[in-house]
Amino acid sequence: MRRHIVVWLWVLVIAGCETVSSENLQKWKGTTKGPAKIEEALKNSSVPPKLRAEAAGAMIDMDMPDKVDEILAAVPAAERWEIIKGLVPIHAAGMKATQVDTVRAARDALFSARQYAAPEEKQQIDAVILPSIETDIRAGRTSGGRHSIEKILTAAGPAAVPILIKLLREPNTPFPAIVDLVVKVADVDGREQAATVLVKRAGAMKEIPLSMWKALGEIGGKAATAFLVGRIEQGGEKDALQATLALQQSRQPALLPMALRMAGDAKVNKGLRDEMFGLAERIGGLAARDGLIAIIRGDKVELVRYRAYEAALVAGRADAIVPALEAFPAKESYKKADLIDYLAKDIEKLTKVKGEKEAVTKALSKALVSTSALARMAAVLALETIGGPADAPLLAKLATDKGAVKGFDLADTVGKEAGRVAALLQAGKGARK
Repeated sequence: MRRHIVVWLWVLVIAGCETVSSENLQKWKGTTKGPAKIEEALKNSSVPPKLRAEAAGAMIDMDMPDKVDEILAAVPAAERWEIIKGLVPIHAAGMKATQVDTVRAARDALFSARQYAAPEEKQQIDAVILPSIETDIRAGRTSGGRHSIEKILTAAGPAAVPILIKLLREPNTPFPAIVDLVVKVADVDGREQAATVLVKRAGAMKEIPLSMWKALGEIGGKAATAFLVGRIEQGGEKDALQATLALQQSRQPALLPMALRMAGDAKVNKGLRDEMFGLAERIGGLAARDGLIAIIRGDKVELVRYRAYEAALVAGRADAIVPALEAFPAKESYKKADLIDYLAKDIEKLTKVKGEKEAVTKALSKALVSTSALARMAAVLALETIGGPADAPLLAKLATDKGAVKGFDLADTVGKEAGRVAALLQAGKGARK
């Protein structure tokens, strides 16, 4: 019994024989030696957990959060949770303060301690933290503090989604920031719920701002996509254009038929038609490539064919080069400058895509033996810039090629151009100025 009395006397007397108490912890905050005494109180396993929690809270008040984290990391697990239980009400009170910095400091401190809690205990901590985040988001404060709101919400997981959806329902909350958070932290079901709310909010607007179009495209999902497609098919030209731009933020293969149909429709507004090519590019893949090549083959407008070619190369990469070049109608007239600007240069762009250079070179080798004179000519013109001395012999084999592109000078045959470019490459002067 005597031994126990001695231990408890030592427990209550540290740091210069001063008793560790709530009153002294507050008093030490304003003294020179106080911080060291408070640190010792937090470290000392013989100090009651409630007072150790108060010591940690005092250190947060003194802007010493990193030191608190360091000490708690070294505390045995069983002791640490007892301290954390005492920290929850302390930091909960801090999160009710009117000063933003005080709220964030308390929230960050409790979140730091959260990592040591068991799953059930983490849920209890989240229930304390999340309301303060709701207040910050509503006020437009989505950054600042030691731990980002995104990080805290991600850790909370599904428990955070209802708060974000609740905020989206409020007509004056800053929805772009909320949508960014939904996209980053919510699962598929959570995103769909949020999208449904966002669509309702957009539908109530007399005029949808650019920020809302962007948010609808970013959040995606069935509800948002259906709303955007509806505005494309039934809205005015301005809304249709913005809705298409919004859809370009994600790859949705189900939208490809609409994109190809409108891109190939001469009756569609020029600007919208161009963005539909952009949507097909974004979706990409074999079906997009083939659909765009069909437009090259069948459209009557030269510039549309060139736009379809550009999109086909973006969608299909090097595999699209030969079939896209061969799709250009031989009966139409072409200018050499256009083949360089619209065809050869788009091939050159592909060589700047990581991992595509070798595939582009192989594709051009096939184009050089194509039955299409335009394909052969475009390949020669592209090699003038991206080729090297190793390509010169292949070009030299075309020296007798009498093929010509309609619209070119009669003397400007594939063979003549191939010989010229072969000589330049052999001499190391291939780059077109």
